Amino acid sequence: MKFLLIYYTGTFNTRFLTERLEEALRAHGHETNRVEIRRNTPPAETNGYDFIGFGYPIYGFNSPLPFNRYVQKLKFPPGQKFFIYKNSGETFAMNNASSRILLRRMKRRKAVFAGEYHFVMPYNIHFAYERNFVREILQKNEKLLEILVHGLENGNAPRIKSNPVYNIASAAVSVQKAGGAFNSFFYRVDPEKCTRCGLCAKNCPEDNIRLENGKVRFGHRCDMCMRCSFFCPANAIKIGLLEGWKVNGDYRLGEILREGPPPQPYITEHSRGFYSCFIRHFAKIDADYEKLFGEKN
Repeated sequence: MKFLLIYYTGTFNTRFLTERLEEALRAHGHETNRVEIRRNTPPAETNGYDFIGFGYPIYGFNSPLPFNRYVQKLKFPPGQKFFIYKNSGETFAMNNASSRILLRRMKRRKAVFAGEYHFVMPYNIHFAYERNFVREILQKNEKLLEILVHGLENGNAPRIKSNPVYNIASAAVSVQKAGGAFNSFFYRVDPEKCTRCGLCAKNCPEDNIRLENGKVRFGHRCDMCMRCSFFCPANAIKIGLLEGWKVNGDYRLGEILREGPPPQPYITEHSRGFYSCFIRHFAKIDADYEKLFGEKN
């Protein structure tokens, strides 16, 4: 079968997932193409694909604005099959509503839903995840990728159920999309740390950053993806009102994945506070995987 993967990525978590998904699909003999969304990415040609996969990071319980804008431009043949692979740093129930705009648009276009899957990826804001936690996350994701591929091959279409309360609350929180433009007025660069490497300007998916006379300038199209501050090699970028939540430094996901699972489970039935939200999510992945593949590791 032939797959087209269309995705938006901030700090490259969704790109990493897309690359892993491509590997899993190709290992099963399928053909894949992918399109990464940037500000001026032209609309993809969608004809001739058995499945279209939509990938995005969840921002404030919603799909990113650049992702929504891009999908709005696309045209699909009647009956086009599609699936969703989204990711977030936690599994709070309000995340269930994040695909509501995409699902509504695809329904209007008479596309055929083929499943929705929620992956966990490490935070790029709030706080950095410990390495062993990231190791466990990536191992669970490898299982979920196999579950996803099996579902597409066998006609299973799991739904992540939302409800009116989540939908309304998620829509209310979506006003934060205007927060990027507002917060961008407070972005600063520490001139003592900045090396003028230009990485922030080169990498910005919204082309919102530029170098002028050796100084970094910020526009006001910011989607708060955190790519600039997260990957700044000198940790020189100050992210305005969110500075207290800044995370800086590449997790090096490929390297961590190769390390395998942590020596001991990071999330257990005794996990408390923030980490308790992962107990049920990880247990379901393990149960679904065992049901499909037995004791295969």
